[in-house]
Amino acid sequence: MRTFIIIALLSALAACYGAAVPPSEKVMSEGITIVYDEDSPNGRIMSRSDTVDNLFVLLSESSINVPAIPGKVQKAGVTYQAPEGVRISRVSITLYANLPGDTQNSPLGSDYVESHVTSRPGDAINGSIAVYRWAD
Repeated sequence: MRTFIIIALLSALAACYGAAVPPSEKVMSEGITIVYDEDSPNGRIMSRSDTVDNLFVLLSESSINVPAIPGKVQKAGVTYQAPEGVRISRVSITLYANLPGDTQNSPLGSDYVESHVTSRPGDAINGSIAVYRWAD
């Protein structure tokens, strides 16, 4: 019993340490990526290097660059229509400068997707939106 408690305590400490260590400067310079897929329909934040996955095939990637206007909210978006028979299964939004005020996506699973990014007041939008399908 004592061994079990020690192992559980060490596991908890290791998990806390991993959560407390800030990401490296290199990871932060890559920006943040919000990934929407079947596992996370409301999105999950990942580093760009973590999104590289052989299970998905890139269909389209578009740059979004909207300058900041002091006190104003900016919006950018992408609409993508896949070829007939292709099912969109992942959308990723990568932002390099500022965190977004809001992101919106149409539901996945069809051949059409809309993805929109709204900035916080006074912020620019600099990044990209990528659309993927499952690999065969």
